[in-house]
Amino acid sequence: MTENLSVKNRSLQEWLFYLEGIDPNRIELGLSRVKAVAAKLNLLKIAAYTIEVAGTNGKGSTAALIAGALNKSGIKTGLYTSPHLHVFTERVNIGGKNVDESLLCRAFYAVYEAAGQCGVNLTYFEYTTLAAFYCFKAENVQAAVLEIGLGGRLDAVNVIDADIAVITSIGLDHTAILGNTLARIAYEKAGIIKRGAVACVVGKVDTQALEVIEAKAKAENVSLFCEDRDFKADFSDDGFCYRQGSMTDFYPLPEIPYICAATAITVLNLLKNLGAAITGSAVNAALKTVSLPGRMQKICSFPAIYFDVAHNPPAALHLKQSLGRLPQTQGIKRAVVGMLKDKDIESVLHILKDSFDMWYVASLPGVRGQSKERLRDALAQELGENAVSCNKIKDYTCVKDALHAAVDEASAADTIIVFGSFVTVAEAGDCVDAIVK
Repeated sequence: MTENLSVKNRSLQEWLFYLEGIDPNRIELGLSRVKAVAAKLNLLKIAAYTIEVAGTNGKGSTAALIAGALNKSGIKTGLYTSPHLHVFTERVNIGGKNVDESLLCRAFYAVYEAAGQCGVNLTYFEYTTLAAFYCFKAENVQAAVLEIGLGGRLDAVNVIDADIAVITSIGLDHTAILGNTLARIAYEKAGIIKRGAVACVVGKVDTQALEVIEAKAKAENVSLFCEDRDFKADFSDDGFCYRQGSMTDFYPLPEIPYICAATAITVLNLLKNLGAAITGSAVNAALKTVSLPGRMQKICSFPAIYFDVAHNPPAALHLKQSLGRLPQTQGIKRAVVGMLKDKDIESVLHILKDSFDMWYVASLPGVRGQSKERLRDALAQELGENAVSCNKIKDYTCVKDALHAAVDEASAADTIIVFGSFVTVAEAGDCVDAIVK
């Protein structure tokens, strides 16, 4: 009894320390363990409307916009995203606010107890996912918007059957786990499409991937809505025109990446058809205000500093396009970059090699963090070896030092982009206020 009380009274920091100590390699794949615990806690149905959002890129922003429009319409919504940048409670948002720590601790204890009663072990992500579900049910959310962490078919979020499944994009990332072809990755993500769902909404994807998704939707008898076939958005300087069938609407430019907007609008229209009282003014307000930190997030001006978590080739291409939309200045563009070992570093740098005048590469901590030497050498192959000798590429032992150097050398007209990983952006965020004064 004493031991259980000590577990029950853990702080959030103590729970996170416990969860971070779980070895994921000791636990078998599959959803059976998660489903057993979810059933024990009565968490297989947590809201009147459940939307699951998968994709290589854009899923967090798409989920945030959907949840934002629902909340602004007076529909209490739970939003689950990962990873977080600064505080863990960013992952679990209820009604537009991060979850209360005491509720989250109660949720972790409930999951801990139920897992013990079911005789199963859970991974870090499985614990956090079930805890989020517990919080949403405890707070009686009307809608749940759930971002898939990795893949889809075997992701812990997929233990719940979605009313609307969303696949924002398909690209090559996490290939060691999901497969090294677009078709294989699409198969994993299409695993969130299940019989009984109202629809699946798909953003812009390659033909090879779309064929896999179409086959899954047909097998499950689920209606499919595909961007550029069933709906589309045309952007101008003052907004975008959204078209679906004979319907045409004009919306303000979104704060989230433009590529996510049409998919989110389509989901919201489907929810309205299901009876959700979503208002046009709420959708417009969400478009104007909702964003996720670290997605071309402007931190300050003079010099302009942006944070972007781009870490794979599709995200790098989107970052390149976003750079082209920035206001033109006489200053130079400086990149502060740190990446993880399991990412396609060469492809990311190849896409962005002509987008910056100066590069500040940094080592990231931990066993997954890539060294500054590897980044420098990969970049030198793209830019030419003389880029090192002429100081176009500089390397640093940490992101803080790299950002400090970039700011020190920048003029007021320059632009600094910090990118390469959630870890990179988080480290930059922790130190930027001290550097930029």
